[in-house]
Amino acid sequence: MIIMVNENITELEKKLVPKGTVSVIGCGRLGIRVIMDLIEVHRGGPLQIFAYDGANIAKNDIIHRKYGAKIGENKAKFAEDFFSDKVVAVCENITIETVQSIKGDVAIICIAGGDTTPIREAIIKHCEKNNIKTIGTNGVFGIEETVKVGDAIYSDGPVNYVNIENEGHIVVGTGRYIRDGAPITPYILDEISKKMIIECLKIINKINK
Repeated sequence: MIIMVNENITELEKKLVPKGTVSVIGCGRLGIRVIMDLIEVHRGGPLQIFAYDGANIAKNDIIHRKYGAKIGENKAKFAEDFFSDKVVAVCENITIETVQSIKGDVAIICIAGGDTTPIREAIIKHCEKNNIKTIGTNGVFGIEETVKVGDAIYSDGPVNYVNIENEGHIVVGTGRYIRDGAPITPYILDEISKKMIIECLKIINKINK
């Protein structure tokens, strides 16, 4: 049997190239998953990823160590070293004073630990002013919970504590609070990362056509 090869396939493949820039703010258990998933996108995905984090890898950062990281390495620098063709490390934590350094088409907010509300609000406001689309979390706790995607304005969960004035900030999560007593499980983080990537790719494909 003779199989006819479409001569346009090569030309179509050439069009499926990386495009756009994504800033991942926080390279912890969720952030490193997001970065690795973005790196793996083939025939598309972002052209460049800025990884922001000033923290170093600790013994309990199991996901980083699975990828070969050494204890004491900076988390953002590890991501850059893992795939420097695409990832640029910014080895500092984003603060209200440095929020202006966030750039690109999409900012994925993966910061955690302590009260992150003020810096989340600052990031979202900065991005809104600079036409950068934002994606964040809305509860990462859970065992069997469904991971939901929605606009922050219309979502229930920890995001309700963040002062968001306008539509457009996408949130992904279980809607569970730390007070609920559920753990943070790797499979929930995997699902959150997956859905964040889907939303990110939708944005990149739309704004770069």
